[in-house]
Amino acid sequence: MAVTAHALTPGCGYLDAAAGILLASAAAELPDLSRHLVLVSSLPLAAELRTALARAAGRPLLLPQFNTLRRWALAANLPDLPTPMPESERLVLLHSALAARGWFDESALWGIAAELASLSDELSAAAVRLPDDADELTLQLERAYVLRASEPLNFEARVVHEMWRALAAAGRPDAPSAYRLRLAQLAQPAEQPAHPLFVLLDGPAEERLTPAELEFIERYGQTQPVLVCAPQPRASADTPLAAVLAAAWPEQAGTEPSAPLMTRAAELAAALPESPLAGRLQLVPVSGREAEAEAAAAQVFAWLAEGIRRIALVAEDRLSARRVRALLERAGVLAADETGWKLSTTRAAATLDALLETVAGSAYHLDLLDLFKSPHLFADLPSSARAAAVLALEQAIRRAGVKSGVPAFRRALAEQGERIDAASQATASLMLDRLEVAQRILGGKPAPLAKWIARLQRGLDALGAAEQLQADAAGGEMLELLLQRQGELAESTASFSFAAWRDWLNRELEGGAFRDRGIASSIVMLPRHDVRLRRFEAAIVIGADAEQLTPASGGTFFNQAVRRDLGLPTREDAERALRRDLELLLCTVPRVLVTWQHQQAGEARLLAPEFDLLSTLHQLAWGDDLMRSPLLMTREAAPAVDSMPALPQQAVPSAPQALVPARISVSGLSSLVACPYQFFARHVLRLNELDEVAEELEKSDYGQLVHRSLERFHAAHPSLTGLDDAAALAALNATVESVFAEAEADNWLALGWRLRWQARLPAYLAWQREREAAGWRWLAAEVKVAKSLPLPDGAAVELYGRIDRIDQAGPAGFSLLDYKTRKLSDLKKQMADDIQLPAYALLHGEAAEAAYVALDDEKVGAVACADDLVEAGAAQGERLTAAFAALRAGAGMPAHGVDSVCRWCEASGLCRRDHVQPG
Repeated sequence: MAVTAHALTPGCGYLDAAAGILLASAAAELPDLSRHLVLVSSLPLAAELRTALARAAGRPLLLPQFNTLRRWALAANLPDLPTPMPESERLVLLHSALAARGWFDESALWGIAAELASLSDELSAAAVRLPDDADELTLQLERAYVLRASEPLNFEARVVHEMWRALAAAGRPDAPSAYRLRLAQLAQPAEQPAHPLFVLLDGPAEERLTPAELEFIERYGQTQPVLVCAPQPRASADTPLAAVLAAAWPEQAGTEPSAPLMTRAAELAAALPESPLAGRLQLVPVSGREAEAEAAAAQVFAWLAEGIRRIALVAEDRLSARRVRALLERAGVLAADETGWKLSTTRAAATLDALLETVAGSAYHLDLLDLFKSPHLFADLPSSARAAAVLALEQAIRRAGVKSGVPAFRRALAEQGERIDAASQATASLMLDRLEVAQRILGGKPAPLAKWIARLQRGLDALGAAEQLQADAAGGEMLELLLQRQGELAESTASFSFAAWRDWLNRELEGGAFRDRGIASSIVMLPRHDVRLRRFEAAIVIGADAEQLTPASGGTFFNQAVRRDLGLPTREDAERALRRDLELLLCTVPRVLVTWQHQQAGEARLLAPEFDLLSTLHQLAWGDDLMRSPLLMTREAAPAVDSMPALPQQAVPSAPQALVPARISVSGLSSLVACPYQFFARHVLRLNELDEVAEELEKSDYGQLVHRSLERFHAAHPSLTGLDDAAALAALNATVESVFAEAEADNWLALGWRLRWQARLPAYLAWQREREAAGWRWLAAEVKVAKSLPLPDGAAVELYGRIDRIDQAGPAGFSLLDYKTRKLSDLKKQMADDIQLPAYALLHGEAAEAAYVALDDEKVGAVACADDLVEAGAAQGERLTAAFAALRAGAGMPAHGVDSVCRWCEASGLCRRDHVQPG
């Protein structure tokens, strides 16, 4: 017996040629090939070979068994072999060893442990044995780094060597070592199954197989027939395309430099009058991610229109590739996804993260609301009741301005009174109770990882999330991963804090993948290395810039010289593998489009060097740099515009009579006058923005504190008579400090606002004495007022508001004052169009004066409404009743706000005022 190797020309006929070789070798056994075992580089390639076999045989076949070498070896029933240490257990061992030595910050330990584990795998796969002691390894590193007596080298050697010894002391082989042992046993005649072996590779054997795998094939071939088919090395290929690729990406032999690019281009042009890349490769630069996605989707639509069906979407930039898929699905074109999603990016993982963030942050309000809005929680509650309770809780939290803490959220709920219906309040309280249970479960002392996983499962059960997560496709895979890790780590006793466990969990979810297997399509999204030799009619490489399309990194430990000295893969090997991927892609797929964002956020981005070299070579040889303009999205790919109803030029909605509010505040009246559409959005559709919980003290919060301090001060001292200036200032200062104390305890920046207000207290007291000298006395503060106004159709509208302060001067009547933390000059500018003061006068009914008090100047002053208050108030009442009569009659509410109104309007995205022409 012997190993027979076949070097085949890579291209569209590669699999057909391989199928022919397999059929010829088993001609005596046809049509039964079930005794044969076919080992392929990847399982998708097995499906391609099955099709090629059926096509080449021209008759029904009993197909051979298909597998990959690794899967076949690991699945074989081989006795007396040690069980390898699971990767999760090995990482725990390395983490514990690193933590015990205190070399690195705790937050970095999992990442360093993963780097060391990866290095260990590389050493094992290459059958490299480290020296017996750290000093010998240091000498080896010094030779490679060409340095002497380097402290960093001593430390690097110590880290690697001690961790290597820690793994060896565990007494169990790692996965690469166990794999080598299985291959060695499978190669023994007594262990071999009685069938020939056919090995189909998607690259040269020395690149695609490890030394242990190559040795296995040689030993297996001593007693069983072995056929190996691999792509022909580029050096021996004589096709025009191979010549172009060899000229663009020369593989130097030894130290002999390659000829200059211009020389190679000239030789190509002389030998090949026509370029083999013409019509085969297009390079398409675009500006931005959306333009890249649209260009790729447009090309797919164009190919489909030409009858091309088997299309590969090579996802170098996953974000752009996802956007391409979304554009295709919008047009009803589905794409199978072989790249998969990181589990960390799924909604199920977001639910876990929200739960852990809520626990870690003592139920910070945004984390809690994000958690409660998850579709996976409280599956045992009716969805409508759950949604209403979450909304009620959010409104309560935002109105109360509570930042964190379940007890504070309960108080906020209780303070809402009749604003929240009893059922929603009860459901929200129940949800908070269950969260507290989960917090207690997950807030325990340090524990082994397996116990932390058990705690997480109990916490999910308490929140009614386990069942919903299990029913979710990605959630089910996530829970299965955690159960697997729990089993692997059941015997581990190393304890971890909540933070360390959470870091571990994040890394597990980041490394796990979810693949949607529910879509079968001839359009496939896949990673570059999985395209090798598969039959596609066309391919798009998405995101081929120099940052995305780059060789794999060699890890943190050891530079390239050290890795070369140890026999480990180097950056040169990674570059060779990258170019081999692209070479096989271009040789196999007849149409390849390459997109990249040459500009992103105003910054230039370079094309990947491999394609840049091809472009330059092609320009020098044939006067064409292969750059093409992107296709535009066609009307066929978008919804038919002609079938859609014409949109009005400007938003002018009207409201059914039942939706016209029966009550309106003074600020609502101001909104109606400023912009009817704003009123429509806020008060008809009720799309008012929810209150924000202030993270920092803002100007509006400052104004509220100023109002409260003046209300308390004047309630205690309605008149300054009897208080000298020093006593009055001391009393007001004490009140201000008391009012601001709670805000300062929550946010130290409130101190700055308090000092700002205290600096103006003498000016305020001077103004107050002037008021009292004029005969005015403080009467009340924060006075609620309302008035019902009849409408022509027999209905009524109620106008209501709250007056900051009311003063009285005996027979002179009442003065309505509104505090403003603004400058007097600014207030004077707005008086001509003022609505608020006349409206308050209408509501009060007996006011002789209405004024704004400017508190933010060095000298406090008031600016009064200059008009006759009775007439001005009546005019606002007439305006209100006329407007509401028109609204109830179906009048439109156009968006005609001025820029100063639109600048802060939350409805500006709805009215489209800046994007349409007035009707």
